[in-house]
Amino acid sequence: MASKTSKVSVVDRGTAGGKSYYKTDVTTLADGSVQRQTYRTDAKGNNSQLIQSVTVNSEGKVTKDELTSNATVNEQRDLKNPKSQLRQGIKKQVDSAAGELAENNIDGVTKDTLDKAALGSGNAALNEVQTLESLNTAPAPASQSLSVADRADTRKSFPDCVYPLDLGKTKQDVIKFTMLEYVPKDFSTSNFGFGDRAQDRTESSIGTVILPIPGGIQDTNSVQWAGQNMNALEAGLAQLALSGTTGGADGFFGDLKQQADRIRGSSGEVSTAVATAFAGAASGTGGQLLTRTTGAVINPNLELLFSGPALRTFSFQFKLNAREAAESKEIVKIIRFFKQGSAAQKSKSHLFLKSPHTFAIQYLHRGPEGDDNPFMNKIKECALQSVAVNYTPEGNYATFDDGAMTSYELTLQFSELEPVFNNDYDQDNDATIGF
Repeated sequence: MASKTSKVSVVDRGTAGGKSYYKTDVTTLADGSVQRQTYRTDAKGNNSQLIQSVTVNSEGKVTKDELTSNATVNEQRDLKNPKSQLRQGIKKQVDSAAGELAENNIDGVTKDTLDKAALGSGNAALNEVQTLESLNTAPAPASQSLSVADRADTRKSFPDCVYPLDLGKTKQDVIKFTMLEYVPKDFSTSNFGFGDRAQDRTESSIGTVILPIPGGIQDTNSVQWAGQNMNALEAGLAQLALSGTTGGADGFFGDLKQQADRIRGSSGEVSTAVATAFAGAASGTGGQLLTRTTGAVINPNLELLFSGPALRTFSFQFKLNAREAAESKEIVKIIRFFKQGSAAQKSKSHLFLKSPHTFAIQYLHRGPEGDDNPFMNKIKECALQSVAVNYTPEGNYATFDDGAMTSYELTLQFSELEPVFNNDYDQDNDATIGF
């Protein structure tokens, strides 16, 4: 019997979900089986809470796959998805332990058995079925109980394109578009709300386009505020309604008596306001009775109040000049990439239309293999709302010998799927612009 504990891995679930930390224990048993236990921890690997226990026998069969009551709805969802950060993290954790355990050949455990304990390679089909069966014993979000089948000819794989063709040989900054399958938000039955999208799904890419960064790059962050009124009488009625809702009849009548006592003990102005308000309501003349009789109006308490966030939009325009016929063909692939990727999808039955694919957009520093440029804004997952192509941007029709155009102008309009929130920003001491 031997055991190995992995290093801590982190899963970032975005705005409300925040960051969660996990570690995994891998134990080989004398009968050649493997036990894998995954824990939620703090950032240092302490305060462990077991969320899943898996046992694979010496024949490679998953004999146990159990979730504990500690597993959250988000964790249940992530454990169902082979491409989730949590599943990928577990796979890496077991792989790191497998090398040492298999090398020592303790208890005769094979690499294949360790793979299956990681829910990774091995017998993936069997592994996935067994995992889903065990996880389905827990209540799933409502959105996962419904599905709409795709048509057989729905395209979900696109090429990786680069323009110019030699862009990868340079170290200039680039913009990278990663196409993703649209994933709706999960509805949580525990808090009657929707979950958050992962901020980075680029590992789930179904195609990419890399282009030079065009001019005119800009963004606008905005929220919506609006002027709202609530005079004293409206505030009093609102308080009565709140008292009745939270405290029942006793709360309503108790609060009503308190407000009546306050009116009787107040100045003559309050009595005048209340009297004219009721008289105006009874006569259908509204607030004008107070104005006609006193020349005054009740203070509306006008205030600018937050009414909601706003979605950001992004526009990019690319001038694509082909230096040779081969480069023109690459440009055609790029145009097709955006046009087909942004098109709605028919369901298998034709009863539904499914959302188009979505896109991740990154500004990369020092070439296609570079990291996100910290001095540029980050962009959340986007929908491509329009694709415009000018086939004669030079004002004349010009082709190569095979008919391929020598120049195109491509304009793309994107909109983020969800707003930017305060807690989307990394706690990095303001070293990056963020969103």
